Amino acid sequence: MGGHPVEQLALASRSALALVVGRRGRGGYPGMRLGSTLHGLLRHAECPVVTVPGPPVDRSRTAGG
Repeated sequence: MGGHPVEQLALASRSALALVVGRRGRGGYPGMRLGSTLHGLLRHAECPVVTVPGPPVDRSRTAGG
């Protein structure tokens, strides 16, 4: 399966009862809690989208944290 993830998952959503996707909680800028893929799915999916949080981020190991 090739192509953009949002495009492919939105296509799959046509025959799904729900999409379950992981969420890391690290958007592209401060305050953004959803990544671009999840944001796109929420706009284009034809079924409910359920988000599951990923593992906690160890902020002591990140730059500036």
